[in-house]
Amino acid sequence: MARCSEDQLGQLHGLVGEQIAELMQSDNPRDRKDAIMMGIKFLKDNNISASMAASPALSRIEKDLPSVAELEKLMSQTPD
Repeated sequence: MARCSEDQLGQLHGLVGEQIAELMQSDNPRDRKDAIMMGIKFLKDNNISASMAASPALSRIEKDLPSVAELEKLMSQTPD
């Protein structure tokens, strides 16, 4: 059997991404959860990452995260 062409592989890659994106829009929470897990794997397998500057959503998450100093303070506290 002949190997796929770059064009065929690109089309397949696009279809997989589209299917994952469609599942993320599902009304079914399980479909959305599965789509997120598939999307994470898809991005990781393709060495895709995003910079904080290029992603408003990541920037919002970053603002909500505690600073290193806050984490160190929390980790040094003992439970009551």
